[in-house]
Amino acid sequence: MPAALKIRPRMRMLLSPAVTKIEMVGFVAWIGVLLIDPMATLNLPNILVTLFLLLVWHVHRIVADFWMWRILGGVYIFLLSLGFAHVIAHNMELRVFTLPLAVIIVLSSAILFVTVQDYFLSAGLVWVLMWPTLDVSLYRELEVYLAFFCIASMSIGSTLSFTYLRNMRSVLIVESEFRALAETDFLTSILNRRAFMETFKSVMAGGHGGYFIMLDIDSFKQKNDQYGHDVGDRILCAMAACLKSTAGSHSVGRIGGEEFGVLLLGGDDAVVHEYALRLLADIRCSVLPPHQYTCSAGIAQFSATSDISAVLKCADTNMYKAKNDGKDRVFQNGKRVTPLFPATT
Repeated sequence: MPAALKIRPRMRMLLSPAVTKIEMVGFVAWIGVLLIDPMATLNLPNILVTLFLLLVWHVHRIVADFWMWRILGGVYIFLLSLGFAHVIAHNMELRVFTLPLAVIIVLSSAILFVTVQDYFLSAGLVWVLMWPTLDVSLYRELEVYLAFFCIASMSIGSTLSFTYLRNMRSVLIVESEFRALAETDFLTSILNRRAFMETFKSVMAGGHGGYFIMLDIDSFKQKNDQYGHDVGDRILCAMAACLKSTAGSHSVGRIGGEEFGVLLLGGDDAVVHEYALRLLADIRCSVLPPHQYTCSAGIAQFSATSDISAVLKCADTNMYKAKNDGKDRVFQNGKRVTPLFPATT
């Protein structure tokens, strides 16, 4: 996944508090304008704008979808500008405030958006809505200054937005890279023990049940001593590659020196048995002779309320039963797992 997509949830999470506060300030300013002269401003259109502003603010604060979050920022600015434009259009004496008000909205919305394109679209929309209420006669023979204010407001706002977002993206990309390094086993490029156990906990916290498979490479120390650490590393990497390429797992990780873990969701023993046997078959042929290797596996079923330590201990016990039974085997509940339909010769 591209880095830009990975950091989107973090950008939304970091920007949301500031966006919520800025939108609330805008809403309070809107209410303040209505209360200055309620007899003139408390009409159906302004009441609808107030209700929709409050609704958009509330939804924008809690929405999880990134694209909807982006859209709601623009909708909020549209409603706020539309409301102020409506008030000014029906109060001729307020037209002197159109220019400073438009500039304030354009500049203050600079950090509401996660892309400069969104900001430009919103700022342009503000000027489109506010311009008809601007009393151009106030600026007769000063039109160049009027144009300058319009252009300057968007230029300053876009510069703020671009600089702020660029710096945030740079920081978040570095953070994302460090997080990946902290969660990934350096040699095998799969989850390390800490990250795998966090995944396990999150699966259970989400109310899911399934199976945990503990796998241990058979006679790994002897192979490492006999052929050297480079061959041992190649075996470990081949093992990780098999775990990643064998379809059906929810998550895989290296949980010890030559120990690996797999999470599968669901409650069908036949599915997990088929997966485990298929995985061991892939492992047998993942490295060419004379460095070929095998693996022993133990399966433990878990539910959302299971104790993780007990699940790990159960899988570990089954794995050692597989080793004591001759290695290159899968055990569950103290019994060897065999193919549902044994191969015929």
